[in-house]
Amino acid sequence: MKKRVFLCFMVLLVAKAQAQEEQTTMFPRLRLGIEAGLNLLFEGEINKPPQIRESQSYYLDEDYDFHCGFILPYQDFSVFYFGIKPEYSLNKRFTVSAGLRFSFYKAVLGSDRNYFLWRISEDDINTNYVKIKNITQKNYYVGVPLEIKFFPSGNDYPVRQYFILGTALNFLAASNSEAAFQNPAMEKYASEVLQQIKKPNIFYGLFYMGAGLKIGRMSNPFGVIEAHFPVTTYGNDKSDAFIKTAGVGFGLRATLFIPILKEHQLTY
Repeated sequence: MKKRVFLCFMVLLVAKAQAQEEQTTMFPRLRLGIEAGLNLLFEGEINKPPQIRESQSYYLDEDYDFHCGFILPYQDFSVFYFGIKPEYSLNKRFTVSAGLRFSFYKAVLGSDRNYFLWRISEDDINTNYVKIKNITQKNYYVGVPLEIKFFPSGNDYPVRQYFILGTALNFLAASNSEAAFQNPAMEKYASEVLQQIKKPNIFYGLFYMGAGLKIGRMSNPFGVIEAHFPVTTYGNDKSDAFIKTAGVGFGLRATLFIPILKEHQLTY
C-alpha cells in the first residue's frame, strides 16, 4: 500500500514538473524582421518603343553592315529588395506577416550587334536617327509584402523547417533612364531621346511560394534563409516600361528576426 501511495506521489510530482516546464517553454508571438533578397525572373518580354529602327539584313546579306542589329525580344532581369516586417504567430504552426519593402530593378534596351537606330525627328522629307548602344531604365518601388508560413513541427527546435506563401504589392517611387551612344558626338541628343522614353507601370505585383529554415530559438534573435519557387509577376502586362511581362523565376532571401512584446507568449 505504501509503495502504491509513493508511486502515485511520484507521478504527480513528474506531471507537475512537466506542466511547469511547458509554461516556461515559451516564445513571443510578435517579432520584427529585417529582410534582404533577390528575385531572378526569366524571359521578360521587351516592349519596344516605336522610335527604334532595326535591321536584320546581315542574316541574309554578307555585305551588309554587321554593326547595326535588332532588339532582342526577351531578357532576364533581377529584382533586389530589402525591408522590414512584423511577424505574428497565430499558433504553434502558423505565422502571418506584413511590412514595408523597397525594391529595385533595371531594364536594358540593347542590340544584338553594336548599336541600334533611334529616331529623334522626322518631317515630310527627312528622318533623323542616332546610333545608340543601349538605353538603361532604373526603377525603384515601395511595396507591401503579405505572407503566411506553415511549420510542420510545432516544437521550437534550434533548426526548424517551414513553408511559405506570399505576395508583394509594389508601387513605383522613382524611375530614371540613361542612353549610351555609339558616337560621343551624338550625346547632345540625349535629352531628346530620354524625353521620348515613357515611365513603367505605377504598379506590379509578385506572387511566390517556397521553403525555408529557421536557425535559432524564437525566444532570442534568430535568422531564416528561404528559397522561393516559383516567383511570378502580375499587373504589369500593359506596362510602358522596356520589360512588359516576365516568365517564372526563383528567389533567395535572408531575414533577421528580433522578438518584441515578450508579454504575449505561446506555451508548448
